[in-house]
Amino acid sequence: MIQGTTERDYRHEITYWKAWMVKQKILERLIGTYKELFQNLSRTLLAFRDSNIRTIVTWDHKMVYGNKAIFRRAF
Repeated sequence: MIQGTTERDYRHEITYWKAWMVKQKILERLIGTYKELFQNLSRTLLAFRDSNIRTIVTWDHKMVYGNKAIFRRAF
């Protein structure tokens, strides 16, 4: 879509890579980086749980290297 819009509106072709990078930059401006999103994930899930008493939040993770964990998914 970004490639087509750029070509149609500006009569200039861009590569798929450039279009993908533009999309990533736009998403970061709108919703933040992956790191910022992950840091806010627990707060967001707790807000869901607190707003609906029937909501259950479960974390799936794997412990590695002592006190570090790899996040897999949340339900």
